[in-house]
Amino acid sequence: MNAQLEAKLGKIQKIALVLGVLGLAGAAYGFAQEREQFYRSWLFAYWFPLGLCLGSLGFSMIHQLTGGFWGLAIRRQLEASIRTLPLMALLFVPIALAAWTHPEAGGSADHGSHYAGHYWLYPWTDTAAVAQDALLTHKQPYLNIQGWTGRAILYFVVFFALGFGLVAAQKKHEETGEARHLRRAKIISGPGIVLYFLAMTFAAFDWAMSADPKWFSTMYGVIFIASQGLSVLAFGVLFSSWVRDCEPYKQFAKPNLFHDLGTLMFALTMFWAYVSFSQFLIIWSGNLAEETPWYLVRTDHGWQGVALSLVLLGFFVPWFLLLMRRIKRDATLVPKVAVLVLVMRLVDAYWQITPMYKHGLAPHWLDFALPVGLTGIWLWFFVSRLKAHPITTPRHDEAIHAELAEQH
Repeated sequence: MNAQLEAKLGKIQKIALVLGVLGLAGAAYGFAQEREQFYRSWLFAYWFPLGLCLGSLGFSMIHQLTGGFWGLAIRRQLEASIRTLPLMALLFVPIALAAWTHPEAGGSADHGSHYAGHYWLYPWTDTAAVAQDALLTHKQPYLNIQGWTGRAILYFVVFFALGFGLVAAQKKHEETGEARHLRRAKIISGPGIVLYFLAMTFAAFDWAMSADPKWFSTMYGVIFIASQGLSVLAFGVLFSSWVRDCEPYKQFAKPNLFHDLGTLMFALTMFWAYVSFSQFLIIWSGNLAEETPWYLVRTDHGWQGVALSLVLLGFFVPWFLLLMRRIKRDATLVPKVAVLVLVMRLVDAYWQITPMYKHGLAPHWLDFALPVGLTGIWLWFFVSRLKAHPITTPRHDEAIHAELAEQH
C-alpha cells in the first residue's frame, strides 16, 4: 500500500474512531439513564452498518456469478466489509440482551406502544401478556425467545460460512491462479445467494417485523435486502471517489466505474420503490384490520412527513438524477447522490422500526448518537480490515486491466 493511500485511509479511520467513541459514550450514558430508549434506538441504528456488511456479501456473490468490471474494481471494499461480520455479531448482543431481559416490575417499557406488558423491544417476550392475547398465543410456537435466539445464531452461521468461505476462495485464486478456487467461489455463490436471501428475510422478520408481532408482510424482508444493496452501491461510489487520486485506484476509478455503480444504484432504487409500493398497494386494497394499522401509524402524527421524504428523497430525486449519464460519470456529482441515498437508508430504517414505539414523531438524542456511534465504529473496523490485507495483487490487476481493455 502506497503512503498516500495509507495516509488517506488513516485519516478516515481516525475520524471514524472519534465519532464512534463519542457516539458510544453517549450510548453508555443513555443505557444508564434511559434504557428503554437505548434499546429501541440501538435496534434501528444497527440496521445501517449491518446493511453495509451483508449487502457486500450479496454483491460479492452476484459478481462471482455474473462478472463485470464494477465488481473487480470494488472487490477489496466488498471483502473488507464482509470481514466486519464479527463486529456485527458483537453489536447484535444488546438486541439479544433486550430480548432476554425485561423492565423492572414497577416500571413500564411500553408507553407509546399499543401493546401492553413489560418488554424492551418485542411484545412477544412478555409471556404473561402473550397468554392473554389469542393471536400472540397462536404465534408463540415461532415467536418465543429460545426459537428466536436459535434462529439468530443460525443466521450468523450462514453469513459467516458464506462470507469467509467466499473471501478465502477468492484470495486463494489470486494467490495461486488455480481454476479450482475460482470454481469453489462460484459454487459457494450459487446456492449462497438463495441462502443469503432466506436468512436475511427471516432475520428481518425476527429482528424488526416482530416488534409489531400482529402485523405481517412477506415483502418485508425483500425491502430490507433492497435497502442493503442500495447502501453498498452508494458506499462504493463514495469510497471510490475518496481514493480515486491514490494508487492503485487512480488506474481504474474512472468515469466508467462511476457510471456502472450509478446505473446499478438507479436500478436498485427502482426495485426498492417497486417492492415498497407493492406492499403498500396490497395492504391498501385488502383493507384488513390486521394490516392497515401499520401504515396508519406511519402516516400520522408527524410520521407522514418522514413517509413523504422517503417518496421524494428516497426515490424520485435520486431516480431522476441517476437518469442523467453526465451525473453518473462525474466523480464529483454522483457521490452527492450517493450521500442522499445513504441518508435515506437510515431514515427508512427509522420509519420502519421506530413508530412501533412512538405514536408521534419525536426524535430522541439517542436516535442521533447511536447511528453515529455504530456507523463510526463499523467504518473504523472496515478500514482496519482493508489495511490488513493487500489492496492489489498481480492477478487482480491483470483481471481489472483485461476488463478495462474489453470496455474499450
